[in-house]
Amino acid sequence: MQSGAARHFDRQHDTPGQLEWGMLDCTRRTPTSVRHPSYLTIPPGALNMSDSLITPEVRGLIGTETSPERNRFPLSDEMAYDLADATEDPNPLYIDKSAAEASRFKGLLCPPLATWKDIAPSIGYFGAGQDSHFDVPLPFNSYGLNGGSDWQFLRPAYVGDWVTRQFRIVDIFEKQGRSGPLVFVVRRETQTNQHGEAISVADRVSIHRSRPPGEEVKAIADAREGLNSVVISPPAPDQTVERTLHAAGTQRKFEDVSVGMALEQVIKGPLTTTHLVRWAAANGNYARIHWDLPFAQVHQGLSNVVVNGSLKNQYLGQLMIKLAGPEGWFKRFYVEHRGMDYPGDVITASGVVTAVHEVGGYGHVDCEVNLTNNRGDQTATGSGTVVLPKKGESLPLVWDVED
Repeated sequence: MQSGAARHFDRQHDTPGQLEWGMLDCTRRTPTSVRHPSYLTIPPGALNMSDSLITPEVRGLIGTETSPERNRFPLSDEMAYDLADATEDPNPLYIDKSAAEASRFKGLLCPPLATWKDIAPSIGYFGAGQDSHFDVPLPFNSYGLNGGSDWQFLRPAYVGDWVTRQFRIVDIFEKQGRSGPLVFVVRRETQTNQHGEAISVADRVSIHRSRPPGEEVKAIADAREGLNSVVISPPAPDQTVERTLHAAGTQRKFEDVSVGMALEQVIKGPLTTTHLVRWAAANGNYARIHWDLPFAQVHQGLSNVVVNGSLKNQYLGQLMIKLAGPEGWFKRFYVEHRGMDYPGDVITASGVVTAVHEVGGYGHVDCEVNLTNNRGDQTATGSGTVVLPKKGESLPLVWDVED
């Protein structure tokens, strides 16, 4: 059975939408500002679907697991604060120990979409910290792109928890892009705490294509006449970006929600390059396309450095957590990246309630969500589920994995 994330990329019929890097020639539409280096294009006929990259060796990877990996340090109050600060999400459950201890959680929490930090990652061609996200032992020289993730949150991640993660490859399939074949790898990541209790599971889709030899990359870089000009990232010399203040709202109950209700928007920006660097420092992922302009333009064919897909996940997650409130539970979340955002953009996370139903006696609220920027582009879409308490009800803190 395909995982939740894999079902969004049907083997025969669907074509992946615009991905986080936005430069694959298999996309539904490509921004005119994006340049395609020649090494990203495979000449017609050079590799047909009959020359499948899904060899018996590749297929044999399905079902394999990595060894459990415990993070170098436990979740800390400093890490939770840095994550909240980097995402401009001053939720008291992350930054205010007294408020968190007085809540139903009885302690400080780590933001649920960022419970793993890459500590002291090695520095390579693409930067540092992102290799583990796409490190699949394929028998060809490849790089991976973020195709989407489907999270299930099973219990709170507390400050002080030691997080261990393990990956299992659940599916590998191939699709033909306009410029060549793509290999989709679906991995299930399970995170547990020091008691062996599952914190979350996430089905992650990475999309792989052949990486060019180093000499080809150098030749293309050497052939460039220079960098293209970009809009200078805000703020201006006489400006300071104001910090976001927490606005406590009224806790919604299940009975208060109906289909068609719009979620309270989350608006971020204008984003700056400092936002991107601060996020890299908070989560340990220093991919160069997010901060190195020459690399982004010359080596990757991008018009500018791009906003991290993982940072945009946080903005959409904040949208859902605001709906849940401190008495609710953010249960499930799927995001697919379809375009790029840049420094200077204002990003708006929006959503609408699509279903209200009970599961096991608890009130579930399903939503469709999206990210748009001030240029009119929709750069991410997804769906999520929160559980809201009924009037007079208190929700559990532990939940089962869904199929």
